[in-house]
Amino acid sequence: MRLAEALAQGTKTIARHEVLLLLTHFTDLSRADMLVSEEKQMPDEQCRAFFNAVERRQKGEPLQYIIGEWDFYGLTFTVDKRALIPRGETELLVEEVVETLGYRSARVLDVCTGSGCIAVAVAKTLDVEVVAADISEDALSLARENAARHGVGDRVRFVHSDLAQGLLDEGLDGTFDIVISNPPYILSRDMAELQREVREYEPHLALDGGVDGMDLYRRLLPQAYTLLKQGGGLFLEIGPAGVKELAQQTGFSDVKLLNDYAGLPRMVVANKK
Repeated sequence: MRLAEALAQGTKTIARHEVLLLLTHFTDLSRADMLVSEEKQMPDEQCRAFFNAVERRQKGEPLQYIIGEWDFYGLTFTVDKRALIPRGETELLVEEVVETLGYRSARVLDVCTGSGCIAVAVAKTLDVEVVAADISEDALSLARENAARHGVGDRVRFVHSDLAQGLLDEGLDGTFDIVISNPPYILSRDMAELQREVREYEPHLALDGGVDGMDLYRRLLPQAYTLLKQGGGLFLEIGPAGVKELAQQTGFSDVKLLNDYAGLPRMVVANKK
C-alpha cells in the first residue's frame, strides 16, 4: 500500500495529525519526508502495525500509549499504562526548580513520581541527587526504565512509599533542599466526566484526589515541611484552589500561586523558613 493510501484510509476514522504521527512512527520517516514520498510503498508489516494502531486510537486509547513514548522537557520518555502520560504544563515545575537551584548541588525529592519525568528531567539538567517516591510499584518500574534511558539511574533513587511517608520512616527529616510533586487532584465526582482517553486508560490511582481533590495535599504538605531543610523550597502542581491557603496553614512562607501557559492557576511555590 502507498503512503498516500494509508494516509487517506487512516483519516477516515481518526484525526489527520494523529495519522501523520502514527505514520512517521511506523515508517521512521519525518513528516516532511513522508509528504514528498506519498507514492512510496509501505511493507506489509508496517501496514499491519499502522492499521492496528489506528484501530486502537479509534477505540480511545491515548496516542502516547500506542506510540510508547512521549516528549517532556526536551527528553523522550517511555510511556505506558503503568503511569500517567507526561503533560506539558508539568514542565513548569521543572522550569521553576531549575531556575531556583541554578548550578548549585542539592538534594531533591519528587513525590508521586509516576513515569519519572520530573525526577529524570531535574537529574538530567542539574547536578543534583534525586529521590523519587511513588505508591505504585508499576509506576516505579517505568520510572527506573526512564532513568536508565537517560543515563541518570545512578543519581535517582526510587522509593516505594505512600506519598513521602517512606522518607520520614528513614529519618530523613530536614535533609531535602527541594520537594516537588504533581499529586492526584481530580475530584472523585469528576472522574466519570474525564475525557475517554484519560478515564478508560490512565491509572485512576494517579488521578483521584478525593471528594474535594485535596486529600493528598492534606497529607503531603506536613510531610514535605518536615523533610525540607530550613530555607528549602516546595513546588506543587495543583488543581484545587485551596492548596495555597493549606500551605500557609502548614507553616510555609512566601507562598505564591503561579499560572500555566494558558493563564490558569497551576502551581504553588513556597519556602520553609
